[in-house]
Amino acid sequence: MAKVEDSELAYTRDLPGAVRSNPNYFDNEVIDHLIGIVLELGAQSWVIKDRLAFLEELLAKQGSVSLDDLEQGRPSEELQAKLQTERQAMIQKIYGRLYSSYGGDTADPLSAPMS
Repeated sequence: MAKVEDSELAYTRDLPGAVRSNPNYFDNEVIDHLIGIVLELGAQSWVIKDRLAFLEELLAKQGSVSLDDLEQGRPSEELQAKLQTERQAMIQKIYGRLYSSYGGDTADPLSAPMS
């Protein structure tokens, strides 16, 4: 994993919760916990969507699927590209609202630095 230089992340210092390893977004920590729950639910929802899309692809190609096919296989490059586009749209739609006052709901998802 490539290390992102601190200077590349300078813009994050102005965002709420910018403290590393201990995000604190709101005065009420219960709201922070709720945000954590929303983030986790979003991640789990995506895992289900991703796996279901792959299952559907296997069924369409093979007519039947074993658990081993599902566990050991990989989606086609076409499906991976489609899922990546859908994932970025979901991230922007759901999580962009967390930073809507900073333009997060309209930000280009590809402009975020990848670590």
